[in-house]
Amino acid sequence: MLALGGLAAGAAALAAAVLSAVGSPGEAVSAAKAAEATIRSHTVTIGKGHVTVRALPSGTCFTVRDAGGSGHACPSRTGRQDLSFVLTPHGVGGIAGSEVRAVIVRLTRKGTVWATLRDGAFYAAPPPGYRVRAVVKVLRDGSRRSFGA
Repeated sequence: MLALGGLAAGAAALAAAVLSAVGSPGEAVSAAKAAEATIRSHTVTIGKGHVTVRALPSGTCFTVRDAGGSGHACPSRTGRQDLSFVLTPHGVGGIAGSEVRAVIVRLTRKGTVWATLRDGAFYAAPPPGYRVRAVVKVLRDGSRRSFGA
């Protein structure tokens, strides 16, 4: 009988501890910190462009900003050979996988510029009077793939 009473007292103490912890403000702070820990963000500045990359639990998103405005995308894939980009009024920028060696920007009037690629992000600003017509990714093995703008 004594053992049964001790068990009941222990269960009551455990229940009181759990209920007080659930209602405490410290629990909400811990949950918020856990959510923040799953979000990583970094900004890469290339010339006059800024590419902010956010790794979320649901995938990767990025925002490209320059003096003319901004563009935002959340590509469905972000693998080692993938490239994703957005246009802004003054440039083009985005993210590139680790096997993307270079990004070439084809312009109107037969122009071409090579984007600066740094920390998985890239940006290029065409000269005045030119517009982006295609973005080309160059992989480490030398293969290329072009994407219309």
